[in-house]
Amino acid sequence: MVLAAIEEYDQLGRDAFLDRYGYREARDYFIIHNGRRYDSKAIAGVAHRGVGGRPLRAAEFSGGSATVGRVFGHLGFLVTSRRDASPTGMFLDKIRNLDAATSNGRPKRHQPLTLLWALGRAAHRQERIAPWSVTRAEISALINEYGLEGDQPNPEYPVLKLTHFGLWTLPDHPEPPQPSGSPPLGWMSRNQPLSGLREWVYDLVTQDETVRSQATAYLLSTYFPNVDQNALLTRVGLDDADDEPLTPPQNRPPERRLATVRRIIRDNALSRLIKTLHDHTCQICGIRLLLPHGPYAEGAHIRPLGSPHDGHDVAGNLLCLCPNDHVLFDQGAIVVRDDLTVVNRLTSESMGTLRTVPGHDVDTHYLTYHRNLC
Repeated sequence: MVLAAIEEYDQLGRDAFLDRYGYREARDYFIIHNGRRYDSKAIAGVAHRGVGGRPLRAAEFSGGSATVGRVFGHLGFLVTSRRDASPTGMFLDKIRNLDAATSNGRPKRHQPLTLLWALGRAAHRQERIAPWSVTRAEISALINEYGLEGDQPNPEYPVLKLTHFGLWTLPDHPEPPQPSGSPPLGWMSRNQPLSGLREWVYDLVTQDETVRSQATAYLLSTYFPNVDQNALLTRVGLDDADDEPLTPPQNRPPERRLATVRRIIRDNALSRLIKTLHDHTCQICGIRLLLPHGPYAEGAHIRPLGSPHDGHDVAGNLLCLCPNDHVLFDQGAIVVRDDLTVVNRLTSESMGTLRTVPGHDVDTHYLTYHRNLC
């Protein structure tokens, strides 16, 4: 019913839609759909024709967050005030402000794992809403594998907490219980609710890989600093797109010799995440290489992974560099100070400041190691 009202709004245009149904322009609250803002009260009133047989007049009900906003929120839509940030800003703000419980001073990972699981589903455009049997089994397995020691695999609590926080929805249950004590366990078991990301969140992270990458990078760096992040990305399905260009046949070397080498084998999921965050733009020189197959950059480890360095394959130990600066950095011709000043060691001249983006924080401990190594 809401989508039908939005479609009519788009067909008529804002002024004609409001005139037809007798509504004034909204001053405060708007519904967001596919990145566009709609007068929330007018949409609600017109959508009501599917319930009562006719649209509601503006004087017949009140708008605002407590009425129209509450109903739209339950349906999975985002309602914002004119003063609110964009959906992207609101989503990332919520990601940065999860109310995660702590265990021995460390934030628990139930909500981050639930969100990473949902982001993986969104990346593959799987159904937004999943049966509770599927949700419970898959998130329980993730908590068992990547939760803190001693954590109970109870996905009931993160699902309910994210629902009350405005990122998740149980579409058939407008008033689910609070995520505390034992009642939620029985309630979820009895009701077996369908659940998933709210529609506006799902649309956002499905359509915008950069936003999805920013959220993923923040969750990894905040809640999983000492975890094999590549393995976790692979586990939740955020690893399988490969943006490395193919070598054209005519450019392949004419001769090949069989050789055996010992090297660390690792996934490219984390490297791809960092390159996406930086839009394949070099953090040192600012160059963005565009090849026939798409943009190209390289993920450069600050502290090398191989023996004897044993660096960690985590976001804080990675840079997004062009091939030239990658070689210069690896060979010690370029170093980065803790204040992120880039220095040419051959001339001792500053090359500017390392470029940064939200969601990717470089760990200065790795920069110190690299300088000492050089």
